Amino acid sequence: MHFRIRDGVTLDLLPTKQFKTIGIKVDFVAPLTATAITARALLAQVLETSTAAYPTQTALARKLSQMYGASFGISVVKLGTKHVIRLTCSVVDEQYLNQFADQTPLFEQGMALLKAVLFEPLLPNGQFDPTTFTQQRQNLLTAIKSLDDDKQYLANRRLQELLFTGQPAQAMSALGDTTTLGELSSADILGTYHDMLANDAIHVAVVGDVTAERVQEALTTWPLTDRTITDDSPYYRWNKRDEVQSGDDLAPVVQAKLNLAYQLPIYRDDVDFMAAVVFNAAFGGTPLSLLFTNVREKASLAYYASSSYNPFTGTMGVQSGIQAQNQDRVIAIIGEQLAAVQRGELSESLLAEVKASLLNARLAGLDSPQRKLVGLLNSELTHLTEPLKTWQEKLAAVTVADVQRVAQQVTLQATYCLHGGDQDAE
Repeated sequence: MHFRIRDGVTLDLLPTKQFKTIGIKVDFVAPLTATAITARALLAQVLETSTAAYPTQTALARKLSQMYGASFGISVVKLGTKHVIRLTCSVVDEQYLNQFADQTPLFEQGMALLKAVLFEPLLPNGQFDPTTFTQQRQNLLTAIKSLDDDKQYLANRRLQELLFTGQPAQAMSALGDTTTLGELSSADILGTYHDMLANDAIHVAVVGDVTAERVQEALTTWPLTDRTITDDSPYYRWNKRDEVQSGDDLAPVVQAKLNLAYQLPIYRDDVDFMAAVVFNAAFGGTPLSLLFTNVREKASLAYYASSSYNPFTGTMGVQSGIQAQNQDRVIAIIGEQLAAVQRGELSESLLAEVKASLLNARLAGLDSPQRKLVGLLNSELTHLTEPLKTWQEKLAAVTVADVQRVAQQVTLQATYCLHGGDQDAE
């Protein structure tokens, strides 16, 4: 069920008795800009830890405990041309509790908690609490730096910088960058907060055994205002380069990280979207795939090799762990797998196995309230809703020729290797 609460504010409700919890998600969606990413990431950290009613993390944890172990969190997400600040709260459906003494049902308590976090932050003297601000800025700095300790993540980020040269918003982590972070003041974050409340598109989603009337009544207490939202596309479209960008760096790694980036100019709203999903799964997206079988298993050239497809940016990435001296051979054999699919050399048996794997993954996702909630934002941004039966029919209809047609649109755009130089071998 879909409702317009105010201009620019929508509610999606999935009433179901399938779960023993009620899940709530609130997404604040803004255009993705390099200047705003870091400030919005820091704002998310500050809001999560400085509510007037729960001024410390201990006070918030105590409140969640009183709500029979409710969960709460704020995160940031990049989605094509959008940046999302996401609040989530999950509460037990009290009908499954043996004893429930509270007067206020847990769903209403969860909505009240989200309201307090969003609209009643800790603002002594009209500014965010200085101690909390400083601490959270340091925590975010630590988080950004610690991401680079994951060498595969670091290699992928450097690859994105090569792929999206001149487009810093696309290349940047959803957490932002350390240089901008160091320059942000408490006043900057307060301005970002007011801008978010006034101008972001707001998508509220609820899944569980709850009526539309209860959800809408809870939302009437939130001081939401109309906002003008330009319905621009969430898809980041870009022109491929004629030359492959390449880079490498030295790092203390035993196992080199070789990542490749391709243009796959098929988006969620394209007729070939399902064929692109199947192509990625057959190429490197599942343990059944050509990369796993031929690069990792048969040729023994990689510790791991997999691919991932992003239908919001029209890209496909390949991640592999190798010995540095094998880099050229690995790039060549990965290229051979792509060329084979481009020639239509994909067995019917592998196609059937891959489609069965995708179906099983989709059906497993039906058991996840969180997956359902995230899917609702994708539907809202893309204006695409698809019943499971239709999705299954589209999956079943994908042929080898469809996968071949998709593969022929794939173009290598960038390669990056993070390696240990002469030390990179055992």
